[in-house]
Amino acid sequence: MASIIRVDDLQDSGANSIISSDGSGTFSNNLGIANTPSFSVKLGSNQTISNASDTKITLDTENWDTDSAFASNKFTVPSSKAGKYLFVFSARTDLAIDTQAYCYVFKNGSQILESTTGTVKPNASCTAHMTGSVIVDLAVSDYIELYI
Repeated sequence: MASIIRVDDLQDSGANSIISSDGSGTFSNNLGIANTPSFSVKLGSNQTISNASDTKITLDTENWDTDSAFASNKFTVPSSKAGKYLFVFSARTDLAIDTQAYCYVFKNGSQILESTTGTVKPNASCTAHMTGSVIVDLAVSDYIELYI
């Protein structure tokens, strides 16, 4: 049996509002907790990459960017927003026989994470997918880029 508790305002013992709802599903909090900056970007079309060289992925389509912190294919920490950040990525590439692909996350120009595919065996080319995530401490003006 399920129970339902309905409240519009959750308060602490001093009658201070902690979390409130406007009744239509929109919440606000007074805890100083914000899930920003937040962004989602993608590559809008195919990108040509060179064999045996790292190529910055051209992330040219923004789904959202709460703080306008993503520009020129990189995320830069806005002022007063230093802290721990979670980055999640996915990349796909076509591979020829006897090759493999690597995807890298760079912080301030230095690699901090690598994701790779297995080597494609003879007589079989394929499309390879790489995914990864990383939690990283970032200071104001630090930046993150994605390479393949």
